[in-house]
Amino acid sequence: MKLCNFLALDPSYHGKGLELGGHREQEVWNEFHANQAALRRLAEAIKTGARTAAVKPEAAEDEDENAFPEGKVLYRMHRARERSRKLVQAAKALALKRTGRLACAVCDFDFARAYGAVGDGYIECHHALPLSEFKTERTTRVADTALLCSNCHRMVHRRRPWLRLVDLGSLLKR
Repeated sequence: MKLCNFLALDPSYHGKGLELGGHREQEVWNEFHANQAALRRLAEAIKTGARTAAVKPEAAEDEDENAFPEGKVLYRMHRARERSRKLVQAAKALALKRTGRLACAVCDFDFARAYGAVGDGYIECHHALPLSEFKTERTTRVADTALLCSNCHRMVHRRRPWLRLVDLGSLLKR
């Protein structure tokens, strides 16, 4: 069916094709319809990647003897939600003003205290209201965020629905 979406875009095709394809089909068509050599190279890279992914490493007696290929360059197209750097800066500034430090809202980890100058000013900003759930652009307030260390931030996002910060705090074994 995906190929029939491309037929609807092909002026040399005398049929109709499937006309309800999305804008991604149009983007792919625009990029590759006049450059079939690039399309062939990309298709080969995809096939090679699929074959490589299907190969399972042979079991070895010593786990340290296994070799795992890495470093292949892959091209991916992703849709991402824009985040505001100014929001993050404002959240950090407010925390510094209130407490004099940037500490995790769940575990109280402070990168500057743990790592010195390397950790100074570093902490992650978590959106309590998931941007992915909104269909359009929206306004976010600093109160809609929480400053979290990397570990707590990953744990919050580990499953859906996300863990609430109070629930994560109760799971934390100190």
